[in-house]
Amino acid sequence: MIIAQGRAKIWLARHRVDFRKGHDGLLAEAFRMGLDPFSGDVVIFVGRARRRIKVLYADTTGLWVSTKRFTIEAMKTKLQFLSEPVPQNITTAELAMLVEGSSYLLKKKVAQYTNNIER
Repeated sequence: MIIAQGRAKIWLARHRVDFRKGHDGLLAEAFRMGLDPFSGDVVIFVGRARRRIKVLYADTTGLWVSTKRFTIEAMKTKLQFLSEPVPQNITTAELAMLVEGSSYLLKKKVAQYTNNIER
């Protein structure tokens, strides 16, 4: 995948974004979340009906927006939109699953390590 090679982080926008926005509007949304595609951040936007995704990223020559429209049905990934513009870090494997429309859970909880041995 062209966007996953050598990038810093991949971010999923968890709020609703007007999909009529182009390069500049999506860049403004990325800046609003505190992300910078020009420093390597890849930002994924999901359409309200989960039928389209837009991927915003930059290379040394400019800004890219890639779009995918799911033809038969909406993607199967369950995504609850938040009211505030909050990004969530995802892996390249999760990005691949999102692009192919697979079903996976977007909750990441890492168990805290606790040392139960008292000295």
